[in-house]
Amino acid sequence: MEKQESMTAISNLMREHYGDLDVGPERLLDPYRTLINCVLSHRTRDENSSRASRNLFSEIDGPLDLLDMDHAKLKDLIHCSGFYNQKARNIIAISHVLVDDYGGMVPNDRDTLIGLPGVGPKTADIVLSYAFGKPVIAIDVHVSRVARRLGLAPDDGGPKCVKESLESLMPPDSYRFADHAFVRHGKEFCRNSNPRCTECFLSKLCSYPSSQSQ
Repeated sequence: MEKQESMTAISNLMREHYGDLDVGPERLLDPYRTLINCVLSHRTRDENSSRASRNLFSEIDGPLDLLDMDHAKLKDLIHCSGFYNQKARNIIAISHVLVDDYGGMVPNDRDTLIGLPGVGPKTADIVLSYAFGKPVIAIDVHVSRVARRLGLAPDDGGPKCVKESLESLMPPDSYRFADHAFVRHGKEFCRNSNPRCTECFLSKLCSYPSSQSQ
């Protein structure tokens, strides 16, 4: 099966299994919170970054509130996410730029986002997709792993290669669904260790299980 056909079949099965995944415009997230959540998620587990986010956003609404916060209190609130000193510095620096240069608003341009302190391509793409609803595939570890195991991207390619491979196989209006679906599939079935291959609804389209049994 050609990659294009495989991608279509995979997308159809994912839509059947996962539904719409709340990717409509009414489900967009707050841009500032999405951006800061990405900073908190660096080099930690989801549950730790989620707890840090809840702690922080129980005290603030936006960058102005953040800049009024005592630095020691900020570090205490996000301590559970790990690397809290570096993350606090980046969060403060980002908030300063947003307030000073963008009127407290998060820009919706990829290059501008990447120019913010501590923000890379993955974070920029997550903000564009989840907060602004732009047709973007944000490449994280889950998306990369699922794409490679399904044979949709080269095993030896980096995030940019995976992104280009996936975006070449589907129309732009499918990017956001694919992004959400691949992340969910990577968490629920196609896990890094102990993947649930025998239970996976994509197993007939995937060569990964057979490659592991050889």
